Amino acid sequence: MIAKKHMQKLADIAGEDYFSSEEYMTKLYSHDIAALPGIVNDVLNPNAEAVAQPSTTEVVSNLLTYCKQEHIPVVPRGHGTSGYGGALPTRGGLVLEMTRLNQIHHIDRENMTVEVGSGIIWGKLIEELEDEGLTVAAYPSSAPSSTVGGWVAAGGSGIGSTKYGGIAEQVVDLEVVLPDGEIIRTTETSEEKFVVDKERNDFIGGDSFYGEISDRITYNPDSTQLFVDSNGALGIITKVVLKIIPLRDIKPTTSSFRSQSLMVGALQDILEATRPFYLHFITDNFYKMLKEVNQAPPTTGEFIISCAFEGTEDEIATEIEKLKHIVSRYSGSLESDEVAEHEWSERFYPMRIKRLGPSLAPSEVYVPLENLDEYINHMNKHFKSEDFALEGAITDKGEVAVLTWFPDDERRRISFLMGWYRSLDVINLGLKHGGRAYSIGMWNAAHSRSFYGKENYTKMSNLKRKTDKNGFLNSHKVFPGPLVLSVRLNILIMLIAGLVAPIVVWLAGILVPSIIQAYVPWIFVNDMASFLVWFIVGLFAGFVVSEFANLVPITVVLSIGTPFLRFFRKIFH
Repeated sequence: MIAKKHMQKLADIAGEDYFSSEEYMTKLYSHDIAALPGIVNDVLNPNAEAVAQPSTTEVVSNLLTYCKQEHIPVVPRGHGTSGYGGALPTRGGLVLEMTRLNQIHHIDRENMTVEVGSGIIWGKLIEELEDEGLTVAAYPSSAPSSTVGGWVAAGGSGIGSTKYGGIAEQVVDLEVVLPDGEIIRTTETSEEKFVVDKERNDFIGGDSFYGEISDRITYNPDSTQLFVDSNGALGIITKVVLKIIPLRDIKPTTSSFRSQSLMVGALQDILEATRPFYLHFITDNFYKMLKEVNQAPPTTGEFIISCAFEGTEDEIATEIEKLKHIVSRYSGSLESDEVAEHEWSERFYPMRIKRLGPSLAPSEVYVPLENLDEYINHMNKHFKSEDFALEGAITDKGEVAVLTWFPDDERRRISFLMGWYRSLDVINLGLKHGGRAYSIGMWNAAHSRSFYGKENYTKMSNLKRKTDKNGFLNSHKVFPGPLVLSVRLNILIMLIAGLVAPIVVWLAGILVPSIIQAYVPWIFVNDMASFLVWFIVGLFAGFVVSEFANLVPITVVLSIGTPFLRFFRKIFH
């Protein structure tokens, strides 16, 4: 809990107009784009106690310094457009909403970079750059609403990543406020700065993340990539220097195919023979759902590839000729310019099938393009009793960021809870086909070591241990943390145990031989006094159980709970 005296001090640092502990504000900033089952909310207790909107890097630094000193948990947040739990409060505390850091500080035409505040919206940045005849090389599909810092922290690929790479390839430099309040520029800060002094393998920090210290690690003189994809667990990004490119013409195309195997074959050949700016597909299930909401393009086939080329008029014409040959080879149809322009304009709106929900449960995973056909077949078999839509975008590394949408209804609490396993199963299926998690956040923390690689994960653990050993900054993200049950759930566990204990003892008294009752009658429930005694014993047992539960890492709970959710879903769905 944030004490009243701390509230006033935080308001003084952030500014009275940019700080609030009102319930309507804290509720606004206690979720991301993904809907959570009710019981998950009770278990995780993702409720902020206060929200601050810092306007400068120095304010962020002062807030972090004070919060660390007073042991106040802090969660950085952009616009919450991700669904991996990276912006969820897990221990109450303070949410830092970064969107007031939204300036374009400098456009460097010589080095082709732009420096911006981390809270600027991608759409605004792109518009401003286009007025200068420039643009960014890649941007997320959530560009109309997501922040630059949010995508840098969450990681991943987007529109333009087929040609220019994901966000990690776009970041040149970062200004970061470390958990202890220190402000650094990552290009001027070597990774060696974060080496811990003591060599050991141990559980470290209040959230029990694992630190592995080794002499066999190569430290880079530039620590930029250490903070990209780190979900705000290592520091708060306040400024970002991005690569920019000249604004050039973009020509979208749309092709359709009769079968999945033909579409996947065409995708492979397109990536090999051409250099698309954007290469995206949807499967027949997605097409059918679009049809149901009157959003389906009038194409010949139901397996659709959207491909956009960037360059001069001649360069684009050459690439389109190659595309035509590939589409013809796979018995596909190159659709009209009107269809292509429509699909290009819809690239920001994958959730247009939400009307089928009314909720959508998303999950995303990277899969090698050569394994895509097998992966989709496995998905169709594994989720044969479920409705789901599948789309994907190909990266410059030959990976496919496959996004799966499950229409659902979060108002049906039990059904929605039992269906939650699907998002986790998508990741597991991707791993079986040589893939990896798309982003870590909180839900994929079990995959942190394999996602970052042992060496990078060790560096990140070292940094966390050195600057935030008690895990007050964005707790439970990247580094698996224990449950923090809500007060309501703790009391419920105690009350249930308090009621169950005397009932069990009373039943035992009926079932055991009477001779035992004759010798030890005091252990059985015979009257109100004995009932109260066992009720108190049960309360204590419930307290012990709830305290033990608070020591169990979330990743363990998810791995144990997923098979049960899957089992009950198959029975009752």
